[in-house]
Amino acid sequence: MFEFEMVIAFGAGAALMAMAPVVRKLGNQELGDSMGQAGRSMAKSGVKVGIVAASAAGKVARGVAKSAAEAAESFVDLVEEAKTESSSEDVVEKEVTKNGSPKKSKAATITDVTVE
Repeated sequence: MFEFEMVIAFGAGAALMAMAPVVRKLGNQELGDSMGQAGRSMAKSGVKVGIVAASAAGKVARGVAKSAAEAAESFVDLVEEAKTESSSEDVVEKEVTKNGSPKKSKAATITDVTVE
């Protein structure tokens, strides 16, 4: 919504500023000056709204990027903890069967995880 208003205000102001010299040359000095001042004011207002909107959007984008980076870092830390715990435990567990011979069970292996 702000973008549309900014474009309209800037466009109308720029149009008034562009027409002001033509009106002055046609003989109406006061109207030309008035149009130039009004156009300048409208164009400036449009630019101000654009600056405010861009600033707000930038803050939101930085906040989202920061949150995403923190979430990714937490996930990487979680994976590293799981890998550390996994390697410290005995990966292959031995079970004794009825006849006393050891039996190997399969364990899950965690591979590297990359988060971008």
